[in-house]
Amino acid sequence: MRYEHAVSRWMDSTSSSAVVNVGHMVKRIGILVFERFPLSDVCLLADAFRLANEAQADQSGLEGVGIEPSYSIVMLSEMGGSVVSGCSLRVWTESLNGPLLNGFDTMFIVGGPGASRAKVNERLIRRLRAIAPKIRVVKGLDEGLGVLAAADLAFERRGWRSMSGATDDSGTPVAPVMNDTQWHIEPGASIDVDAPVRSIAAALTVIKRDHGTPIARLVSERALSGTSRRLDAILDDDEKKGITRKITTAAHWIRENYTRHISVAEAAEVAKMSERNFLRRFKAQVGLTPSEYLLRARLDASCLLLTETDMSIDGIARRCGVRSGDGLAKIFRKRLSISPTDYRAAHRHSMSKS
Repeated sequence: MRYEHAVSRWMDSTSSSAVVNVGHMVKRIGILVFERFPLSDVCLLADAFRLANEAQADQSGLEGVGIEPSYSIVMLSEMGGSVVSGCSLRVWTESLNGPLLNGFDTMFIVGGPGASRAKVNERLIRRLRAIAPKIRVVKGLDEGLGVLAAADLAFERRGWRSMSGATDDSGTPVAPVMNDTQWHIEPGASIDVDAPVRSIAAALTVIKRDHGTPIARLVSERALSGTSRRLDAILDDDEKKGITRKITTAAHWIRENYTRHISVAEAAEVAKMSERNFLRRFKAQVGLTPSEYLLRARLDASCLLLTETDMSIDGIARRCGVRSGDGLAKIFRKRLSISPTDYRAAHRHSMSKS
């Protein structure tokens, strides 16, 4: 892999893009990272946007002379400052609580061990919900999907920024308003696709939106040799983009309704597709069957209730759409090789030690 070159190019591009012509509409791309984040994912994301800037200049025929970049990369973390990556290299970040969160076009939430812990960080989740209306698109990668899901409230998925009685950061009441933020489960986030392709695919969806297929395809060919064919799905026509939206809508619906008995037929109806086509498309996009995705949703919710509440196992099972505590125990043993009771005890033991 060309990670070393990507690191070098990324460092150059992020430092040079700090000062831009304010008269030029540069789209700011935020990359939210947590402790021990995968540096390769960040480098490949940033490098894809650097390549898009170069491709735009190449198409102008002026070799970039006098052409402002389309994108500027800003590294973000919850508190700002130095954040260590998985390979122990530290990067400087801006705080999520800073003024820079105004005017962002897109934000990527990157994965890693820190992201796994961040999804239960209530302060972070509240902040993400507050800034979402200011950002056009928010995308999650790998464990970052868990953070995205935790912040993706039902009322936000229906298109509303705030509930009745909600307040802003200063405590001022906020009236419900329409929210145009798009929350994305990446098509490239399938367990069948390797990490470099996931990162570039996520960037390509933004680049294609802004510059069209020709530049996006050029970026895909330059980004990593040998991967362009696997990225072709990201560059397909509007019909496939419509299918992607339908599957994403169905996935959100499953997440919202995991507490009750739901069928594949109902989910297919939400997506406005035949059952057979829905099953095939859902597996291709999400990497899981609808039934497996539903099971994951119930398992995630059960884990959260086990660690954050004192509810009984039977109570948690019923709350999460499982018929009984015994049924939940079977799921835990099969998926996690541990009982719900032992899972709760292990978590509390680890918390007491820390």
